[in-house]
Amino acid sequence: MPLRSTGCFTCRARKIRCDETRPSCQRCSTHGVPCPGYRADNNSKTGGIEFRDQTGDTVKRAKDAYRAREKEIAGVAVQRKGGTARGPVVWGPVAAAANGRVPSAVGVAVLAEEFLCGYYGFSRQQGPAELLSPAVMRVQLYGSFMDVYLPRESLRDHFSFYETLVGMSSSQPALVDALDALSLVAVGSMKKDRAVLEQSVRKYGDALSSLGGALARPEAASSDETLAAATVLGNCALYDEIGKHENVWGKHITGGQQLIAARGPENLKSKLALLLFSTTRHGALIWSLIERKAPYMALPEWRELAFEASIQDSSTLFYDAAIQVPGLLQRYDQLGDTVALSLENIDDLLRECEQIEQCLRDWLLNWEIRFAFEGVGIYEECPIDDFATFTDSVQDRTFETAFRFPEFPIAWLASVYWLSMFHLRLNIQSLHKLRHELETDWLPTAESAVEEDELSTYITNLCRCIPFFCEPISSSTGHIGIFLPLTTAAGYFIQHARWREASATGA
Repeated sequence: MPLRSTGCFTCRARKIRCDETRPSCQRCSTHGVPCPGYRADNNSKTGGIEFRDQTGDTVKRAKDAYRAREKEIAGVAVQRKGGTARGPVVWGPVAAAANGRVPSAVGVAVLAEEFLCGYYGFSRQQGPAELLSPAVMRVQLYGSFMDVYLPRESLRDHFSFYETLVGMSSSQPALVDALDALSLVAVGSMKKDRAVLEQSVRKYGDALSSLGGALARPEAASSDETLAAATVLGNCALYDEIGKHENVWGKHITGGQQLIAARGPENLKSKLALLLFSTTRHGALIWSLIERKAPYMALPEWRELAFEASIQDSSTLFYDAAIQVPGLLQRYDQLGDTVALSLENIDDLLRECEQIEQCLRDWLLNWEIRFAFEGVGIYEECPIDDFATFTDSVQDRTFETAFRFPEFPIAWLASVYWLSMFHLRLNIQSLHKLRHELETDWLPTAESAVEEDELSTYITNLCRCIPFFCEPISSSTGHIGIFLPLTTAAGYFIQHARWREASATGA
């Protein structure tokens, strides 16, 4: 690949040698024209990607035509129809203008000259196309992020969180840095661009520093935007480039819960605050199932908030029941340790487990009935070869069929239901065994007994979700969502010496 000129924009446009004097070259001074400066290079401290404020030069060169175009981009790039960004985004139009070449790291922030000159109707002599305001460059980056990160179907529940964030204007450095970091790592991971991934790590560090400063100020620590920044940084940690160390994501989830708990449910009133609550509750459930510990969100005052704050949807009743499951696992682990191992305590815990189980089963039944009235099912079982993206990269055919869902949010909710039921029913099975050890003539009734076939079905269902999670319709969110189903399934198969299935999960 030929080396790029490091001269100033004007000298490059005129195709003359630049003396590269900083901050302004002497050739521009000699000809009596203002020197617009230089592109970010590989030796810059920012690593090749930077948001430069050149709005003044942009306005001079683009005038009314440019300003109109900038407003058009800002207005449409963040609008999504069917989950697809409709404005010009970095990876699509730029790559097309470059004859299919994937743009480099500089292409994310300082967009390709050839594309932008044509897009804005400028000739090269009229001025370089890189002179874009930071706001427009950020809109381009966020548009790319929305396109690769979020599911391509309707956004609801906690999935609408990022659509709200990128559509709002924020002056909070921690939130801006966090969104930049997540956008860069999501786009860089999808496009396998090492320079972009490296820059995302730098931005993540900037965001952590900004967040630390915000949390030191009482007024900022209690703001929605500070909590949003902490939430975004937690999702950054789901990527290997940032979350290389164990439990980084979990620490962010725990910290986010603590921030929300410090504010109290009575102080969550705005739309953003309620979305933050929904997003945090979802992450808290997943992490708490891993940790087998009750989350803050399982406390009565937080469960009530979901019903009182006008944020109810199809998942409200499910999360109200499921968020209590990790606490039941924790109480089982404490039997004989911090809690007396007695028939009374076992029976009390069994009753609570069975109550939550009934709530979950009732929710699923109502959910299925609603779909039946609409003439569709929650999913259909299809041959594995129908999932082209998955089968192109995975040769294993241990599972010959997989589930196809109407849209990703439904797939995700179904998978979390199966995860929650697996852990809950396994907990009940363990309690039955423990009770039998204390009272050997006691056996569970046929209706309450947990057979191994039931647990195996939950695990198999999780495995059959994974091909759908790999398809383009699920975007990066689906790829991230594979982690817990895979690890849960692998652990189950290994424990039961089902080595073929364990191998299929990558164990």
